[in-house]
Amino acid sequence: MYVSNLDRPWLDTPFLIQGFVIKDNDEISLLKKYCDHVFIDTSKGIDTEQYIHNPKQLKTNHRLEQCLVDNTKLVDYVDTRTPAEEMPVAKMAIDEASNRVVAIMEAVKANKSINAEQVKEVVEPILESVIRNPDALMWLTQMRHKDSYTYSHSLDNCALAVAFGRHMGLPRHDLDTLAMGLLLMDIGKMKIPVEVLNKSEPLTEEEFDLVRSHVNHSVAILRKSEGIDIDIVNIALTHHERFDGSGYPSGLKGTSTPVYGRMAAIIDCYDAMTSNRPYGKPVSAYTALQEIYNWRNKYFQEELVEQFLQCLGVFPTGTLVEMHTGEVGIVMAQNRTRRMSPKVMLLLDKDKKALPEYQVVDLVNQPFEYNENPLTIIRGLDPGAYGIDPTEFYL
Repeated sequence: MYVSNLDRPWLDTPFLIQGFVIKDNDEISLLKKYCDHVFIDTSKGIDTEQYIHNPKQLKTNHRLEQCLVDNTKLVDYVDTRTPAEEMPVAKMAIDEASNRVVAIMEAVKANKSINAEQVKEVVEPILESVIRNPDALMWLTQMRHKDSYTYSHSLDNCALAVAFGRHMGLPRHDLDTLAMGLLLMDIGKMKIPVEVLNKSEPLTEEEFDLVRSHVNHSVAILRKSEGIDIDIVNIALTHHERFDGSGYPSGLKGTSTPVYGRMAAIIDCYDAMTSNRPYGKPVSAYTALQEIYNWRNKYFQEELVEQFLQCLGVFPTGTLVEMHTGEVGIVMAQNRTRRMSPKVMLLLDKDKKALPEYQVVDLVNQPFEYNENPLTIIRGLDPGAYGIDPTEFYL
């Protein structure tokens, strides 16, 4: 029997956030200790009985339903290409999108109008690539050289939004809305003096108010832009709101913030924490996810945090990791059913010296030589650890 979900956050249990096949009675006993009921995927289990013992299991996944707009019909996306097959197409998409984003932002800075068609030209190739396989684009957004935080942050947010929405099973129209909204939600920063945005010292109260005003600028720009849907405007308006009401500009609390605004808040925070900013160095993706999890039901909705963690995995694609052997590698792709066991490219040996040839190991299906001592990840590493430059792996 394959357990696909629990009735509580995975990180509140010893199972973390990976689905798994029940192999023995000990695992059943452990599940009973932590859960009242679980959700199973009959397509992945072996010899699963076609009836349900516990009426509680008839419940749909209410934790996911609490995140969504009423009557949203979910889509079961499947990977149609491997990361390797998708990589060249994804690279073309992200390179072209980078140029188009700069053009859009510069147009706004020059007080020129933008329209939905311009934005769709950026979003569509990204969306199509992530739908086919999210790992390729997630890898590239982590590996590529980033000249401007504001521009790259918008593009990263867009890609993360599509991956997050795909994971949740949102239909294509909703993915379009999310992608465009996350790409444009900070467009108002083009109206903020660059010396304030790039200031490395703490902001004064007046400067902080100026930065916060980007929300109103974004809303004003989008409202007068041709073909921009109101849901996209609302993402820009609400992506700095917080679940406990401590956000801005309106101090909205709980589900008063539209669901896409709640999703955008998580994505925006995650990408900011893991990016080079004028006022702070990036933390590892692993550390950022730990922090976001600690902020569940304070700044962010718990159910959405859980979905985001499941989407990215404990060690997201592009993360530097240390193995139990002391070797160091970089996560290349996720395993959709075992999030603790991604595909890793080993870069350094146990003495932290560069390997003569990089070795790619799928932690689910490990080579024969690891049978007696299977490789496991013990921790995520900060960006740049041991002098590793991610841009060297931008294919």
